[in-house]
Amino acid sequence: MKKLFLLGFSLFALNAYAQNINFGLKAGLVFNADKGVFNAVNETWENKGKGSVGFQGGAMLRVKAGGLYVQPELLYTSFKNEYKEEGYDVDVKKSRLDIPINVGKTFAMGLVQVQTGPVFSLNFEDTINSDGINIPDADERDEIGLGWQIGTGVNIKNLNIDLRYEFGLGKNITKYNIAGMGEYQTENRSNMLNLSVGYFF
Repeated sequence: MKKLFLLGFSLFALNAYAQNINFGLKAGLVFNADKGVFNAVNETWENKGKGSVGFQGGAMLRVKAGGLYVQPELLYTSFKNEYKEEGYDVDVKKSRLDIPINVGKTFAMGLVQVQTGPVFSLNFEDTINSDGINIPDADERDEIGLGWQIGTGVNIKNLNIDLRYEFGLGKNITKYNIAGMGEYQTENRSNMLNLSVGYFF
């Protein structure tokens, strides 16, 4: 009887714990507001470019505890900066693996949410194109980035619509050589709006 009671209690506790954990998928747009900097390593001039709309998608996990929730995510993010200097057009496509860990709270019977937290980024190799010519891989780059997010969202049953502002806590610098142009580097600091739609299973 005692073993049966313990088994029943364990199943009840496991079920209650599982109800507080939700797995989901999300995808959306990244509005890159950072213009970036394109400059010569051994020169005094620099040229700011312009940002663009990018893409973000991946998986998320929401763990509810004590009226709050913790939401770690694993996301692939891609965006681009465009530069023009002395007749050259240079596009720098950046891609990275983002791991945001937000702490949030829901209001209005779970309909509205607010959240904030850090985002850790693993930066992949830049894809650099100059006047239709692909540039070889960078000689040096910052592989790890750190930023912070703050945002809000709406929950409609299992559907989640999320809007976040993300800012970098440091610069990401990439150095490379362009044939006929010499040695250059780009500098970026995260400054973007992330609008995504997700679904919890």
